[in-house]
Amino acid sequence: MPTRNLIAAGALAVAALFSAAATAADVADKGAELGKWTSDAPAALELSKKTGKPLFIQFTGSDWCGWCKLMDGKVFSTQEWADYAKDGLVLLYVDFPRGKEQSQALKEQNEKLSEQYGIGGFPTYVILGPDGKQLGRLGADRDVTPQAFIDQVKDVLIVQDLEKLLSAEDLAAYKAAEAELADLEKKVEAWQAKLQKEAQAFQTTFDAAQAKLDALRAKARDAAK
Repeated sequence: MPTRNLIAAGALAVAALFSAAATAADVADKGAELGKWTSDAPAALELSKKTGKPLFIQFTGSDWCGWCKLMDGKVFSTQEWADYAKDGLVLLYVDFPRGKEQSQALKEQNEKLSEQYGIGGFPTYVILGPDGKQLGRLGADRDVTPQAFIDQVKDVLIVQDLEKLLSAEDLAAYKAAEAELADLEKKVEAWQAKLQKEAQAFQTTFDAAQAKLDALRAKARDAAK
């Protein structure tokens, strides 16, 4: 890569880090407003219920997670995201930093939320309806753009309006496809578990054969002396 491209790439990386830091710094400790990040979960849930707006929860490791910083820089620090979220989303910021202080109460709240929604990695974005029902979740994407991510959020949100948007026949087809997908996901998980078990058994057999071979080679070396 030419030197000037390396310099440009480095500048973009630095800019992304500063954007991420700015996003984290703009999180309110108490209360909640539409389109603004807060770490106050009870206030965010109440505002979502009161306004009828969906709740967007960001699970992040703001000061160490590279993918989180990338998403902050490419999406959440942009004007496009701010314009989209300001009237339509309640934003809850659930952070698990490694190098900055948090109150014990905030740590306990965030751990509880992580367990409640089964968070296995960062970043994870969980979207809830005003009734608290989970509508869907999203993750990071190296090539994401603000509009592409906003479109993904819209695709999740449209689920709550399916009964209004689809005919009875299409709605039934949607639910059937959704059930089929869920069944296939369970089958894939079962297949992966079986494959892992078989791989472990194979590894045990392989290790035993390798040990036997090593012992015979050792005998041959001793006999050759």
